[in-house]
Amino acid sequence: MRRKNISLRRRLLFLVVIIWIIPVLLLWFFMSMYYRNNIIEKTTTIMEESLKNFTYFCAQRIDEMIDISKKTSYEQIIENAWRSYAAGKIDKAELYRQITGNLKSRFYNDNRFIISVFYLSDEPDRIYYTSRKDNSYIDIYKNNVEKIAHEITEQETSDAHVHVIDGKIYIIRNLYTTTNYTKFGTLILELNKEKLIDGFSLNKDYALGFYINDTDAIITYDGRLMEDQLKGILNQLAGQYSKSMNRKIIHQKDKPYTGILYQQKYDDYHIGSVLISNDNVVYAELTNLYLVMFGILLIIIPIFIYMIYFISHHLSKPMSRMMKATKTIEHGEFGIQIEGETMPNLEFDLLMKAFNKMSSEIKYLFDFAYNEQMARKDAKIMALQSQINPHFLNNTLEMMNWQARMAGDLTVSKMIEALGTLLNYSMDRSNKKLIDLSEELRCVDAYLYIISMRFGKRLKVEKEIDQELMQIQVPQLILQPLIENAVVHGVEIIKSGMIKIKIYKEDKNVYLQIINTGKGMSQEDIERIECLLNGSHPEQHGKGYYESLGIRNVNERIKLIYGSEYGLTVRPMNDQETAATIVIPYEMAPI
Repeated sequence: MRRKNISLRRRLLFLVVIIWIIPVLLLWFFMSMYYRNNIIEKTTTIMEESLKNFTYFCAQRIDEMIDISKKTSYEQIIENAWRSYAAGKIDKAELYRQITGNLKSRFYNDNRFIISVFYLSDEPDRIYYTSRKDNSYIDIYKNNVEKIAHEITEQETSDAHVHVIDGKIYIIRNLYTTTNYTKFGTLILELNKEKLIDGFSLNKDYALGFYINDTDAIITYDGRLMEDQLKGILNQLAGQYSKSMNRKIIHQKDKPYTGILYQQKYDDYHIGSVLISNDNVVYAELTNLYLVMFGILLIIIPIFIYMIYFISHHLSKPMSRMMKATKTIEHGEFGIQIEGETMPNLEFDLLMKAFNKMSSEIKYLFDFAYNEQMARKDAKIMALQSQINPHFLNNTLEMMNWQARMAGDLTVSKMIEALGTLLNYSMDRSNKKLIDLSEELRCVDAYLYIISMRFGKRLKVEKEIDQELMQIQVPQLILQPLIENAVVHGVEIIKSGMIKIKIYKEDKNVYLQIINTGKGMSQEDIERIECLLNGSHPEQHGKGYYESLGIRNVNERIKLIYGSEYGLTVRPMNDQETAATIVIPYEMAPI
């Protein structure tokens, strides 16, 4: 099927789209999607890493303070004072002095602690304490912490319990003797929140805080988490907090805010750190990106509009005028002139002038050729009358055939009939371009009969023909030249030989193959045949000239009818056999 050509105008418009629109769309996609997503992804990763670092930093400080509380047991100062008091060696005043002295040396002088409280397990209402603040902190302890401390005292555990109570962080743990593991008291420490996060550097655009064990209270980095506009997303993050999660990151969106919750388990507590950022602040550079994209668009759109105008005015319209005039000539109106306004550019103006001149010359040549043709017609008719009429030759052969039959010489009669078949077929009276394969094979049979009379038993003919292909259409006289070539270059030069006719269909093609025995083809023969079929080296006059001319003619006719991908090949099959193969398309073959 012939491919439909596309107009140059459409190709130019398509080229403009390829050069301008697609790159612009790709640029927009890259900047608005890839680059934007890349910024968001990197920023999110930075926020996650900042939150993890904040969590590790705070947890490390809390673990350090838990270790300090454990050292109180290992030093045995409070334990020894309690033993002396229980044995009656010291009174309550001395016990108070020794315990408070140890609390001061251990916790009062350490600014990471605000108050330290201790009481004996069997005297929970009598407390020993030190405070870096005024005594009102003791009232806070009694009102908020004492009940929880007593509950822990009732438990048989020496683990440190970390609690956030009324916005303050406490470590509460029972003290046991180092020898027989006897619980003798409870230690309560309030941590200094400012010292807990002191030294940690954070982006000022982030609001930070953390929960310990539950979400009843949150410890904030700088207090911004408690702002009213953040309460909504903070409550959403708190609803997803769970002590069962470890090293788990949860993201939450509540425009324009983004929240991240990171949860991790430690030996004595579970911490859930919270980071909230304002997208309008964090992703402010994306606004600049959108402005750049809008500016690029404002520049490209006028350029694109001008390109469309340029193509339409300078190319499309002039081409339309010339195509219209060309089609007018195609319909037989020779001498047509392109008139009207001048062309918009020098190139088309020259083409218009050349077209008008060519159109005038075509009209003159056509008129001259027509008159000359009419003058020659009568002379040709008279010349044809003087030629031998082909009917005369056929009638003569018929008379010879009749005489041979009357004389009883059937062999001569059959040869005359075969020769008549070849002559009729060669003269092509019907002038048909394609014929049935069966008719072509009838001509082949006539030729083979005549040749067999010449070679006798020296020639053996085999046929392998797909009978379903007998009605396909093939060009006339394509097999007889190949068989003649096989006789001249194969059978004729050996004592006895074989010619095999093989016709079959494979995929979408039909293969017509003539195989003959002989001396085989040398490399020089192969190169000569290739040059002959390609038309690059015409066969020299001499032996085999007409046969070579015939196979070249077959190849050229097939290519002209079906296309350059089809045609004739001549190849050696082995040392003794040569195959001439014609390939034609099957879809064009059926009637």
